[in-house]
Amino acid sequence: MMRTASRILAGLTLVLGLGACANWNVDVGRLQLGMEPEAVREAIGKPFQIRASKLYEGEEFSEVWEYLPPAFTWTPKTYWVYFENGKVVQWGEPGDFSGSTAAAVKEYNPNKSIR
Repeated sequence: MMRTASRILAGLTLVLGLGACANWNVDVGRLQLGMEPEAVREAIGKPFQIRASKLYEGEEFSEVWEYLPPAFTWTPKTYWVYFENGKVVQWGEPGDFSGSTAAAVKEYNPNKSIR
């Protein structure tokens, strides 16, 4: 009886300990279109890595930052943040990126009014 109780207690301690260490995924709800890299770092932290970068003619450039889920996350999600010329134009899970610029990205204008 004592062994069973101590095993249950040890199991609960382990589960609660891992649960306390578990962080949630990156809060992409804090992102906004048009944010600059420093604002993104302040909002959701430093990226795990810069997943891709490209320099175009005319000194235009794009970058994709990757955010990995923390260890022991129950529902792990990887997120990418896509920048064009130093401004956020898209974010989401890697499967959300089609490899080409979406129509909404082409229409991005920081001065555009809401319809």
